[in-house]
Amino acid sequence: MGKSKILVLGATGYIGKYIAKASARLGHPTFVVVRPDTTAVPNSARKVLLDSFTSAGITILHGDLGDHESILAALKQVDVVISTISITLVADQFKLIDAIKEVGHIKRFLPSEFGVDAERTTDVPAVQAIFKPKAKIRTALRESGIPYTFINANNFTAFFLRTLVQEGLEAPPRDKITILGDGNAKAIYVDEDDVATITIKSVDDPRTLNKQLVIRPPTNVLSFNELVEIWEEKIGHKLEKSYVPESTLRKQLDVKMGKSKILVLGATGYIGKYIAKASARLGHPTFVLVRPDTTAVPNSARKVLLDSFTAAGITILHGDFGDHESILAALKQVDVVISTISVTLIADQLKVIDAIKEVGHIKRFLPSEFGVDVERTTDLPAVQAVFKPKAKIRTALRESGIPYTFINANTFAAYYLPTLVQEGLEAPPRDKVTILGDGNAKAIYVDEDDIATITIKSVDDPRTLNKQLVIRPPTNVLSFNELVEIWEEKIGHKLEKSYVPESTLRKQLDELPFPDFIYPAVSYSIFVAGDEYFELGPEDAQAIELYPDFEYKTVSSLLDKFV
Repeated sequence: MGKSKILVLGATGYIGKYIAKASARLGHPTFVVVRPDTTAVPNSARKVLLDSFTSAGITILHGDLGDHESILAALKQVDVVISTISITLVADQFKLIDAIKEVGHIKRFLPSEFGVDAERTTDVPAVQAIFKPKAKIRTALRESGIPYTFINANNFTAFFLRTLVQEGLEAPPRDKITILGDGNAKAIYVDEDDVATITIKSVDDPRTLNKQLVIRPPTNVLSFNELVEIWEEKIGHKLEKSYVPESTLRKQLDVKMGKSKILVLGATGYIGKYIAKASARLGHPTFVLVRPDTTAVPNSARKVLLDSFTAAGITILHGDFGDHESILAALKQVDVVISTISVTLIADQLKVIDAIKEVGHIKRFLPSEFGVDVERTTDLPAVQAVFKPKAKIRTALRESGIPYTFINANTFAAYYLPTLVQEGLEAPPRDKVTILGDGNAKAIYVDEDDIATITIKSVDDPRTLNKQLVIRPPTNVLSFNELVEIWEEKIGHKLEKSYVPESTLRKQLDELPFPDFIYPAVSYSIFVAGDEYFELGPEDAQAIELYPDFEYKTVSSLLDKFV
């Protein structure tokens, strides 16, 4: 009949045994590769399984993914390879891809998936940790040119239905049931023998070549609530239901993932709110410290923000830099501290450093910076008045021995781009624009959400320990003249330009009192002195190198919303 000869890897595993037996049952010459020691123990479950394979006419080969020659020898006997290896060994399939390319004749490879679509999963870190390695195998397989089929088999019924996903049970519950989330998400239940049969049917089917085969029987697409209703109808009574909120489940996953617990100071400030929400979104148990009076005014902007923190699963603690005990109490609950306090409170971080030394266990402190490198700024007095206090915090931090990361995030795109740095405007100008200096100094624009995400990625990254993390997406390194040109191209006409000489700006800064000179001094540092664009040194770690897959929002795309 010309049926393909099939090799099943991982055939002694959960779904593998179903696949191997279905292959033989459907008339395919079937081979399995097992380690030589698998057959060593008489009467063991594995020995019994392998005997059942032999009885079914399956050929047992000895080998291991770590033994290249044994894999080549197995591949040379077959046409199709189906991998069902365990999730902990998924990366070993790279070796398998290399071996398949070497033998050159394999007409189909089905990598180990048999669940959800590995490229369409939620961005919860624990979930990504499971499925991203499988997605990488998909990418490698496509790039290799090896013919493939991905099997999207969804939920194994014999695995999940026997207990209705209740831990510690051996049969479905008859009194009470725990439901994850709100129970409304749809799941798809497929019997393991059905999964195996459909998988084997696909291997010689040209319609599944280089496709994902989705196994989705309509009658088995059910929410968990619907599944419970079916069971209740069968046993004749209702179950007592308890629901575990999604936020609780996320926190539990974070603990199991070993992610650092993060405290954000200044979380109700401008960049702080982005940092706090990114921390929670990326799966870290997240805490914010706010003054007790912050929540006092109903419907205030701060109250609304804090409610959004709570909804995101962020724990709100009450305290103040002036209350040493409240700081200690907060620090004792976390591993990492990120300060985003305002420039007028920078010196209060010395109190935080003292408290961190006292508790003794904090594994990283990120002081409030998130702009230029505070030790590489122009020597103009007003600029130094803004950044020198931050540089002093750096010095104190280095001397304290506390592990740190400095975040060089440069220019907040959502803060500066909506007006193109034009005072009194609420949108980019369409007639004329004022340019500070000659407009040639390079600035670096980074979206606030991108800054927050990269910041949180860095806290558990050993490559950023005691370094400055420089966030410098190449497409967003622009002079002000180049920025104006991008805007002019979008609106279809030139703007009338007026330039404010550097000497005039210096004089204005000399005449302004504190704190009135803070914003103009920062603007001078960025757009006139060009303090953001410096030559990188040995203490600088580049975000684009550490996280090459991260996609930054471009200046052009951020300006599109204003056209």
